[in-house]
Amino acid sequence: MAKPGTEFHYSTQGFTLVGCAIEGASGENYLDYVRENVLTPSGMTHTVVDNRFAIVPFRTRFYTKDSSGAITNADFLDSSYKIPGGGWLSSADDMAQFEVAMLNDLLVTRSTRDLMWTPLKPTDGKEDDYALGWGTGKELGVVDVGHGGDQQGTSTFFMIVPDRRAGVVVLINLDDGRASDLATELMKIVLAQPQTQTK
Repeated sequence: MAKPGTEFHYSTQGFTLVGCAIEGASGENYLDYVRENVLTPSGMTHTVVDNRFAIVPFRTRFYTKDSSGAITNADFLDSSYKIPGGGWLSSADDMAQFEVAMLNDLLVTRSTRDLMWTPLKPTDGKEDDYALGWGTGKELGVVDVGHGGDQQGTSTFFMIVPDRRAGVVVLINLDDGRASDLATELMKIVLAQPQTQTK
C-alpha cells in the first residue's frame, strides 16, 4: 500500500470534503457561498442544486443504455449526499459562462488560477495530469484544462485552451456518452479556426 500523499487517487468524496472545507473557511453554507462567489459573478442563472423532487424548469430526462443497446430511463439518483461532487444541474450556456469567467479572472486571481491549472507532482515520481480540481492535457498540441463527469443518466465534459481563449462544453443526458471524446473533437475544430485579435 502506498504511503499517504505519494500517489494521486480521484474520488467524488474528495470534492465533498472540499465543500466542507469551504464552509469551514468561509463560515458560510456551501450552497450560499457558491451562489455568491461562482454562480452570480459568472452569470450562471440556470445552475441549481439537483433536487429530484423539485420542479426545475428545462430539466432534461436522464437515460441509460442496457446490455442489448436499448435506451431506457436511468435509475433514480438522489445526489443530495454529494452536492460538491456531482449534485448540480447546469446548462451548456451557463457552463460556457463559467469558462469565460475563468478566462477573464472574475472568480480567482490569475496567480491562483495558474496554480489550480498546474498538474500535481506525486512523490512517487509518476507524471500526473490532474491539477487542483482540474484535469490537464497536451494532446491537442496546446495545454488544455477541464473536467468531466459521468453518473446515472449523464455524461459531461468541458474544456478550455487558455492560450487560445477557447472553450467547449458537452452535456449529454445519457450515461457513458463519451462526452470527453466529443469535446476533444469539437475543440480540434475550434482550434483550426483562425485566431481573431482582441484589444
